[in-house]
Amino acid sequence: MAIARWYWYDDESNLMASYSHPPGSRPIATAVEWLNPELVSKLHRQFSRWTAASMSPGPVIPHRLWIDQSGGVAVRFPSEEPVPQPEVGAGEGLAQWLVLLSKWMEIHVVLARARPVWTVAEIAAALPFTSPSMLPRSLVQFPPNNWDQVAQGMAAIVADGALPEERQEKREAG
Repeated sequence: MAIARWYWYDDESNLMASYSHPPGSRPIATAVEWLNPELVSKLHRQFSRWTAASMSPGPVIPHRLWIDQSGGVAVRFPSEEPVPQPEVGAGEGLAQWLVLLSKWMEIHVVLARARPVWTVAEIAAALPFTSPSMLPRSLVQFPPNNWDQVAQGMAAIVADGALPEERQEKREAG
């Protein structure tokens, strides 16, 4: 019988693993009182390390995500270990992440705090995965039913286009 392990990225973006959750962390569903806009920004940055490393966090569902008050995000893997992102890229995990966070924090806050972390292209790639048929069943069934509002907010971000600093970086690179 396999023993569950927690995986997370440290401040140097090294993948860490432990048979116990990181000290001071709790399942996200039991740490709701910690959530505030500043912590949500830190959580976004920490979660984005999975994307930057081209690794999949697996299903982004409440009982698998553990957070701490400094913005740490650990993912509980029951028996397997992390694998590279699927061929479709990081969009699936990002969509699940945004829907999950929006279960406890206002959607506009979650998305506003996501804007500086993920590009419009990354948010656009995640948009198709916000459909209930593409989200893990346990995430869709976990109240509130918010996937539609998250998708609408993501679509508005895509329609608005890149943030001014993203446009400037693109001009300088091009």
